[in-house]
Amino acid sequence: MNEDIVREIQKNASQKTSVEVQKTMITWLIFLISDKKYAIRSSDVVEIISDLSVYKLPFMPPYIEGVLNRRGEPFTVVNPNPILQDNPNAAPPEKSLYMIFKRSDDQLSLHISDILLFTKIEDSHLKLIPDATEDSLLLGTVEYEGEEIPVLNQNAFELLIRKDCGSV
Repeated sequence: MNEDIVREIQKNASQKTSVEVQKTMITWLIFLISDKKYAIRSSDVVEIISDLSVYKLPFMPPYIEGVLNRRGEPFTVVNPNPILQDNPNAAPPEKSLYMIFKRSDDQLSLHISDILLFTKIEDSHLKLIPDATEDSLLLGTVEYEGEEIPVLNQNAFELLIRKDCGSV
């Protein structure tokens, strides 16, 4: 009886067990704001549109360019340059590309310079900033082809607008 058990254990031990580790891949959108690369999860973006008129709003912080009309819906347009460059007079990107964020609670768009690529990157390549909060503009970096690309936090733009416009 014991010999049968020992043979069964040896037989099972001799068979190689292959465990397939499935890596979680995330699709990232890598884009430019002025000449700097940034990344955002593609699942956070509804679409990128170009050449729409932006209607200025009076008495707004310098980073709010105005609103654009997307199929009858108004979207706040954020010029990220005054925020990211820490210069309130920084001009918006030259190209008229607007990234529409996927949000359930508001309608927000970001004025960007160019789209570089969509790519799948392993989740483990995302390096979070340890002390980042929900209002931090950067969540961390993602590594792509040996380069560390900052990852934008779309929620931070909304929180900044709410803080500066008084609806916290």
